Amino acid sequence: MSAKIEAIIDQVEERQEELINLLKTLISFETPAPPARNTKEAQEYVASLLEEMGFDIDMWDVYPNDPNIIGTLKGNQSNEYNSLIINGHIDVAEVNEDEEWETNPFNAVVRDGVVIGRGAADMKGGLAGALFAIQLLREAGIELPGDLIFQSVIGEEVGEAGTLQCCKRGSTADFAIVVDTSELHIQGQGGVITGWITIKSNQTYHDATRRNMIHAGGNLFAASAIEKMTKVIDGLQELERHWAITKSYPGVPPGANTINPAVIEGGRHAAFIADECRLWITVHFYPNETYEHVAKEVEEHILKIAEADIWLRENPPTFTWGGLR
Repeated sequence: MSAKIEAIIDQVEERQEELINLLKTLISFETPAPPARNTKEAQEYVASLLEEMGFDIDMWDVYPNDPNIIGTLKGNQSNEYNSLIINGHIDVAEVNEDEEWETNPFNAVVRDGVVIGRGAADMKGGLAGALFAIQLLREAGIELPGDLIFQSVIGEEVGEAGTLQCCKRGSTADFAIVVDTSELHIQGQGGVITGWITIKSNQTYHDATRRNMIHAGGNLFAASAIEKMTKVIDGLQELERHWAITKSYPGVPPGANTINPAVIEGGRHAAFIADECRLWITVHFYPNETYEHVAKEVEEHILKIAEADIWLRENPPTFTWGGLR
């Protein structure tokens, strides 16, 4: 077996062009999210490759035109050996008009030994590498004793949890490898959750009433939701620093458990005091933590900050976890 594996490793070097062309093909499918709802053709292509290699295919729409794929290659001794999931997402980050691409970002080019194109690293490179490795194993006639499950999922870029839908569909294994960019370093997989924090007034006030809110004798107990959100952002940064000091995990860079205030929305018009403000955050956590516990930590910390503010005490922030608002 070791001689066969060595021969396969040699082929990885000798057949680089095939791997690069596979990656270029995957990149050519335009799957940015947002806008999303555009992965069907790419997923059908991945499914066809898996079918050619003997996988049974389960493909279903998570959203219209955005299907997940679970490919299963049964092992020849499944009852006695462990199973493995290989997981990756087919969607890529959106392309903004102000990005300075020299060529079409979905028409990949090779320059100085690097493939350049939208999604080359995040994460069609990982998908291509995994598919090519399986192809080489199959061509070498290596039969795996345990089940091999290949998951190509949607929605990662916008927090729509395509992988979670695979879990809910019953796709599990003893081990899993997520083939995202890691410089070939294998480590425990941490987690990431997104959520909205909302501050909302139960009444809307005209801009002319602001002086009554902020000056002595104004006799109006009210506030700008946008201004109050700054206290929430300060609190998130405080919690983020606390985590960086007190938490760690082997093999993960210190401070990787971040809280990113990614998007903020608020107010309705310049003629009114902002009666609502919404903050979309992205929270990264370590492999030995759960998203439920991390979300609870964030909520408890922010609600304690709200308790210290006279107005927020009466109008506490609310939390909605998971994906787009």
